[in-house]
Amino acid sequence: MTETKKIKLMLVEDHALTRIGLKVSLEKYSNLEVIAETENGKKAVELANENKPDLIIMDIGLVEMDGIEATKQIKEKNPTIKVIMLTSHEGEREIMASLASGADGYCLKDTSPEQLYKAIESVNEGNAWLSSQVAEKVLRNYYGKDISQIKQNGTSHNHSTPILQNKIPVVPLSERELEVLKLIVDGKSNQEIGEKLFITLATVKTHVRSILNKLSVDDRTQAAVKAMREGIVTF
Repeated sequence: MTETKKIKLMLVEDHALTRIGLKVSLEKYSNLEVIAETENGKKAVELANENKPDLIIMDIGLVEMDGIEATKQIKEKNPTIKVIMLTSHEGEREIMASLASGADGYCLKDTSPEQLYKAIESVNEGNAWLSSQVAEKVLRNYYGKDISQIKQNGTSHNHSTPILQNKIPVVPLSERELEVLKLIVDGKSNQEIGEKLFITLATVKTHVRSILNKLSVDDRTQAAVKAMREGIVTF
């Protein structure tokens, strides 16, 4: 029996105790391996170039260079390396700057080890991952209002906010693809979508790829935003 390929991780965190705790928590999972770690943003860029990890867990507040700039520089030279921001910063400026720098995921430090593990697996598969609080702020950045207001306007007859009015989708999504897209907007993982719709994980991934192609977007986050903005999915 062939051994499952381990996901090679690099930890970038300026608090030593936090970094140690993170390493211990993650290495409890047999398919994860921490191959490098540092507290320094500038050093993180060098280590990424040298070690070529599959995925980096990156804090924002670092020595010499912050995590946003470090992520940008790492992605410029190593676009296939995945980066998840793990931080206590909840401000929209930090969130949007991190995503603009190329981060594939954004988790808050109160995320449980189990949730972080799910995020690592999802991002490693090529998906985007946002904590629920972060996802709301990303969408609010697009619309300039609270998600509750977006949901209300999306189901009302208030024509002063046409952004989420019911309309015929501009892309030919199948009925099943629309169901999958709605669950993506709801923040469900591929596994959760499969369980909800009683379909296999492979089938979910096939639908997700098709949805991304039809919407002309690169990842699930962009798909969710476009679906809401264009009224493809309503609440």
